[in-house]
Order: sequence, then C-alpha cells, then structure tokens
Amino acid sequence: MRTFSIVLALAAAATSVLAAPAPDSVALHRRAAGKLPFFFPESVYENVQSSGSSPFGKVTEDQAVKIATDFLATKLGLSAGEFEVANSFTDASGTTHVYGAQLANGLRIANHQAAAHVQNGQVIAFSSSFNTEQHVSKSAIPASSGKISVDQAIAKAVESTGIPHHKDFAAVSEYVNTGNGIVFAHKFQLRDSSKGQWVQVWVDANTGAIVHSADFVKKSSYKVIALPNLKPTQGFTTVSNPEDATASPNGWSTSGTTTKGNNADVAKRTASETAVTYGTGTGGAFTSSWSSSSAPSTSANIQASAVNLFYIANVLHDISYQYGFTEKAGNFQLSNNGKGGKANDAVTVSVQDPNGTDNADFSTPADGQAPLMRMFVFTSTTPNRDGGLENVIPLHEYTHGISNRLTGGSATAQCLETTEAGGMGEGWSDFVGLVLTAKSTDTATQARVVGDYVINSSAGIRSYPYSTSTSTNPLKYSSLASRNEVHDIGEVWVELLWEVYWNLVTKYGFSSNLYDAKSTAGNVVALQLVIGGMMNQPCNPTIISARNAILKADQTFYGGKYKCDIWKGFAKRGVGNSATTTKTDKTDLPSGC
Repeated sequence: MRTFSIVLALAAAATSVLAAPAPDSVALHRRAAGKLPFFFPESVYENVQSSGSSPFGKVTEDQAVKIATDFLATKLGLSAGEFEVANSFTDASGTTHVYGAQLANGLRIANHQAAAHVQNGQVIAFSSSFNTEQHVSKSAIPASSGKISVDQAIAKAVESTGIPHHKDFAAVSEYVNTGNGIVFAHKFQLRDSSKGQWVQVWVDANTGAIVHSADFVKKSSYKVIALPNLKPTQGFTTVSNPEDATASPNGWSTSGTTTKGNNADVAKRTASETAVTYGTGTGGAFTSSWSSSSAPSTSANIQASAVNLFYIANVLHDISYQYGFTEKAGNFQLSNNGKGGKANDAVTVSVQDPNGTDNADFSTPADGQAPLMRMFVFTSTTPNRDGGLENVIPLHEYTHGISNRLTGGSATAQCLETTEAGGMGEGWSDFVGLVLTAKSTDTATQARVVGDYVINSSAGIRSYPYSTSTSTNPLKYSSLASRNEVHDIGEVWVELLWEVYWNLVTKYGFSSNLYDAKSTAGNVVALQLVIGGMMNQPCNPTIISARNAILKADQTFYGGKYKCDIWKGFAKRGVGNSATTTKTDKTDLPSGC
C-alpha cells in the first residue's frame, strides 16, 4: 500500500473541527434488531468536464495519483495530512482510479471515503462521503485516546456478540462517524469459521459500545424445492447464497426478513391484491416446514409456498438476465440501478390467490408497470394442492413475462395477442419450465409431464407428455388444423422446440450451470436461441416467423453453427423448409442440411 499525504502550497495543521453529514442528509442504515450497527454517509458522485487531452503529456500512475489527491484537496477543503490513499490502479483504458479516506490527528476516519479518477492527466470523476455541500454540519474531533484499552474493547465485543476474536488481524485505532458525531474507536475483527461468522467492528474507546461494523459474510438461504427438482414430494432443501451478483447485485431480499426485494414481491394477498402475509426470514435465512397432510392455507404451508415462489421468481430473473433479459430489454426490477429500461416493475406474486382455483396466470403490462403472477390452489385432491409448489408452474408463468416483454419490444405489451402467437406464448412457458428442470440423466425419448403433482395424476395437465418419441407424443404442425385453443397450440410449439433442444443436447452435451450463457453445451445454446428468437421475431409472430427468428438468433449469436440442428428439429414435426402458414406438414430441409 502506498500512502500519499496531500500537500498544498498553503499547508495548515489538521483542524479540530471537520465536516460531518447531518443525520437528515445521509444514508443512515441501522441494522435490524440483533444486528450490529452500521452507518455510512451518503456519497456524492460527480463527473468532471475535461478537455480530453493532457496538459502535461503522458503521465505516470504516480503523477496521476498526485493529480487526484491535489484535486480532492481543493474540492473537499483538505489540508496537509488530511487524506490518505488506500489503493490506486490504472485500468485497460488508461484511467487511474484513486481511493482513500479522510484523516484526523493522523488517524483514518473509517467511513469518510473519497475517490478520484484520472484520464489523460485530468480528473474525469470523483466521489466523496464527506466535506461536500451535502455534508454540511460540523463535528468536533475528540482526542485520539480513550478510557477503554484495546483488550478491554475486544473482551466487551466478544461478550456482546458471542463471536471469538480473530487474532490474525491486528487491532488498529480509527475515528468513526456515527451519524451523531465522530468517536475515537478501536477496530478489530471477530470470526467463527464453524458458524460462518466474520465481522469487523469499531468499538467506542470511551463507552465500549460497538458503533460501526462491516459483515464480511453475505448470507442468504432458502428452504425450497431446489431446481431442477419439480415438486414437494422430491423434498425441500436449503439453498445457500443463490443470488447472481451480475443480475441481482443487491441480493434478493431487501431486508433479509421478508420475501420482498428488487426482483419480486411475494406474499399471500387478499382478493383486492393487498399483501397480508409475506414469507419471513431471519438475517437472510428463509426456512419452512411444509406438511403434505395439511391444507395449503396453514401458516406453515403458506410460508413454504411464499419462500419457494420467491426463490423461483428470482432464479428465473437471474438466469434469464444472462441470456439478454436485462434492464434495457424490459426485465422486472424495482430499481434498474442506472442500467436503462424502466424501473418500478418487480414481479408481484400472489400466493394461493383467492380469486381462482385450478390454474395460474401472469399479467404483463409494458415496461415500468409491475406484472402480476397469481398462483392458485388446485382442488381435485384432499387436502388441496398448491400450484406454487410444482416448480414448472411458476416457471411457466414467469416466462409469460419474458416472452411478452421481448416480443416486439418491452414498451408494446400487445405482441402475443393473436391466437397463434398466444399459443406460442404458452409453449415458450412450458419449454423454459422443462429446460430449467432438466437433469443430466434425462433422455430424449423420456416422457416429461407438466402438472402431475397438482392434480395427483401421472398424466399431468397436457394432452401428451413431452418427448421426441412420436409414439409418446404424436403432435406435429398439421395437428394445428384441429387445435385452436392457446394451450393446445402451445403443446405443438413445445414439441418443435423440444426436438431442437434434444438435437443440440445429444450433439453438444448438457450443462447443469445455466448461468453460463457463453457455454457451448446444447441445453444452454437451446435456451439462448429461444430467448434470442423472442428478441428477433415480429409482433404477433406465426410459427413460421418464430422459427425464422430462432434461425436468425443462431446467426447473430453463433454464426449459423447450429442451423442444421435447428432445421432438422423443426422438419421432424412438419415445419420444414417449404412449410407455410397453412399448417401442412413439410419435412424437407434446406440445401446443406
């Protein structure tokens, strides 16, 4: 670590009164009951106009650091010895990034951070959590001494938290802004590897109280029917830290205590869609105790359903993100984190919705309006069964949102309205449900059934099981001559896609990691082709135009590598090269295949 002190032409001694944010102008976060306190002043970030060329010619990294620290000194009104660079680096674009903290009496103020970014010898952006116009009040800096020794502070922290002292990290003294003033504190770490606990704390050297903390372990766990499993009879397991950092940088649950977050708002709701019962957790751990002999309406079973639906909605959010269903494409998020698209549209999920039975549905308005997923109870068994606990059903419903937002663009909300297009919407939903619940041990001719759990029938809720075996599933393009209901049409579309899927899996293999959209495994390629096809296809597509859109996705994503695998899958079920919208089977292939 290199340490740079700011040196100004008119250097002055460190002052005894420093700028500190007023409580009403900062991002104050007090952790929930039982959690350690945390406070960080809200940072200001500004871009800085620059000429684009260096007045000094090419600068070294050390020179760039000096430029950054001089800038921060002027901008933040700092005197000599009032800033320490913690780290700096120069990225591939030639930008040097400089990060550090304010000093007082030679000691770091832990949560007074600043950074400056230098390109071509000029600062192009900076940020600070102190000494800006936003941070207006003043707090006196106390003496760098206290009544409580480091050893006493450690003993008090260990006693209050029950976490042993982590001796590998040496204790140091720092100042901390508590939101109500600056205090002199001892900083050290507590760690219990067996319990997965590791936290850094700042203890007030005069009171012995923990005044600030940083939890290094970002925990979350959900007791759910973990994918690729399908139904509760396969058991509930605890899935730990399932969030994808790229798709969900702030995690799933906003508070770690309810099934509500940036991507989904899942609760038992009244007939007027007012949330009455959220799934609950403690410190990010969401447990449940499902009972097959009890009605879905018991509190334990509502909890199990809410947690499972929260898990499913977030998993599909995070996976589809990898394949292009991002903020700009119109995905479902409360906040888009400045990445484009319209926000305020996290999926609202109604657990065991009272407005219906024996079904489920998904309403998708245009980007910026929250969609609604309603999961109903199925009534053909005693006790009744909850559709939210057969994973392929909520996966099916959520995929309606994906296909509706991606077809024709996310602002339209009217591009799967024709009967045939609506039927394909049902098909895409079943297909994605099948892909996310597929296992490496599956085979092409295996019968895949949808909805067998909720009605307690091995036949499920579709006309035939999905399979590449024409004896198990005889559906083909010409079957649409006598099928004009959207789910019936959807079954044909799934069979077409399922043939393509298995051509790819058989030839290129299977990956259990669906988050790696760059994988060349057949199931990953199939999912990318289908989602890419949604982006390419016209508003209210036909099966022919949707097929062509998938072929176009093969060109744009893979340079046409899988052209013949796609054509052979479609042709087997009648949508060959010469097929038209007349629903007449054509099994011919284009030249080269």
